[in-house]
Amino acid sequence: MEKNNTQKGIVQFAMEAGAYMGLYFVVKFIFAVLSLNYPFCNVVSTIMLLFVPLVVFFMMRKFSNQNEGGSYFSQLWMMGILLFFFTSLISGLAQYIYYVYINPEYIKSQLSAAVTLLESLNMTSDPSLLEAVKTGLEQGNIPSPMAVVIQQMWVNVFFGSLLSAVMAWLVSVWFKSSKTKK
Repeated sequence: MEKNNTQKGIVQFAMEAGAYMGLYFVVKFIFAVLSLNYPFCNVVSTIMLLFVPLVVFFMMRKFSNQNEGGSYFSQLWMMGILLFFFTSLISGLAQYIYYVYINPEYIKSQLSAAVTLLESLNMTSDPSLLEAVKTGLEQGNIPSPMAVVIQQMWVNVFFGSLLSAVMAWLVSVWFKSSKTKK
């Protein structure tokens, strides 16, 4: 089968789609940050998070359509993993800018809020662990913005790869069923 000039490879397609999805994640992050002052923004951020599987499905379907349905599960899955990798690069850059230049106290305030919440819920089985975290916060032992961003990128890629496996399977099943109907 001869390739058409409009067809893109897995990496090129994932880079271009990852740019758009990265902007989507940046907007989702902005709503999450704004939710500290405006509770309605948390609803918007959560709805955007719930739409991520649908966005991934349509991007994989578009990639498979480009190949006239000739994409295998492994190709779709790899495209999804790369999609989340490139998405994480863009959203990670925005998060880093926010953590370093816009609100340098954000990470510390979020950790303090988490400790306060754990104290109020009294859910820790080992109180010495909670005390160690509180002591660390008081001494200024908080993760650097870069460490937080890299951790978030790994989380995005890991869970994105799991989501991509499911979506790749759905897209491949969808194309097989549409071929049998014809």
